[in-house]
Amino acid sequence: MGKLTKEEIILLFLEDPYKLADEIWNKNVPKSDEIRTLICDLGSLDCAYWYARNIDKSPHPDTRREACKDSKYAYYYAACVDKEPRSDTRSAACKDPVPAHCYARDVDKSPRSDTRQGACKDPYCKKEYEEWEKECSLKKT
Repeated sequence: MGKLTKEEIILLFLEDPYKLADEIWNKNVPKSDEIRTLICDLGSLDCAYWYARNIDKSPHPDTRREACKDSKYAYYYAACVDKEPRSDTRSAACKDPVPAHCYARDVDKSPRSDTRQGACKDPYCKKEYEEWEKECSLKKT
């Protein structure tokens, strides 16, 4: 099977966005500014994330902007596409407890007040974050 055309991408998205995400995962979508813009305009966070990770294989402002619309995708994007912390992805990840904790642990690799505040919105995540903070402080001594 060759690369999907713009029209096929739109039809597949309308049929089932997860099928389009699968095609992106399998690298059956061409790499171009036009296709990236189309993928982002479709509004599927899944598709935008997988396009950045599997097709672009690098960060791009358009796909990052889409990822930052959801705390989970902001964390995934920072961890797997940017591969480094950024204020925009951190801010988006901190909107929910689990992504905030994961961001601190896997991307920042150290506790911070903003990720702590995000993680502490949930009692279980607060406990996990505090235990992890203790581990981090023990490693420093």
